[in-house]
Amino acid sequence: PSSQSVPNGIDKLEIGSGNNPESGYIHLDILPHLRSLDIQSDVRKTPIPNNYVSKEIRAVHIMEHFCHPQYSGEPMRKKYGTTLEVLKEMYRILKPGGEFYMVTPDFEKICASSANKRVRNYWLQRWTVGGHLNEYDAHHWLWTFADAQKWFKKAGFKDCRNCNPTQSLFGIPLLNWWTKDIQGNMSWHRIEWYHWLFIRGRK
Repeated sequence: PSSQSVPNGIDKLEIGSGNNPESGYIHLDILPHLRSLDIQSDVRKTPIPNNYVSKEIRAVHIMEHFCHPQYSGEPMRKKYGTTLEVLKEMYRILKPGGEFYMVTPDFEKICASSANKRVRNYWLQRWTVGGHLNEYDAHHWLWTFADAQKWFKKAGFKDCRNCNPTQSLFGIPLLNWWTKDIQGNMSWHRIEWYHWLFIRGRK
């Protein structure tokens, strides 16, 4: 697809979809030749017009790949962009009433699990630094809920809320903290989800 081609009308957009695109979304990524790629673009400056995405923008494990707006060097910010740049661009292309949905590693929960040796360090380290499969697959900053509230508000979003499916009293006891490996553990996904932030903000 052309880097400048935009489908006529977008209800739901996924940014940074990579090789695991979510069904039901238009998919945008900076890397070419990906499966189900609709728009090839830098997410910091998309070809999508103002107020164009009507319902939702989904960003799953992409926001940690951008730099802190303040605590990073200018060359890094220029090359990789900042979290605030991306949030402002998402706000620009969303219609009023649309929502931005973010999933990203939760720095506080990862630190707590490391201190209490709840999960193997291999997983905690991978969630912290990224997979390093290409130049974009490195984590430049890990979020906290306070970060999300601050940066979502600066970008213009309202009603920033935590929607992690494992935050309830029902979900947390189902976690198997002592599993040594992912193999054979049917509840492993809950361990992963517990260590992630699931945040929604509304334009």
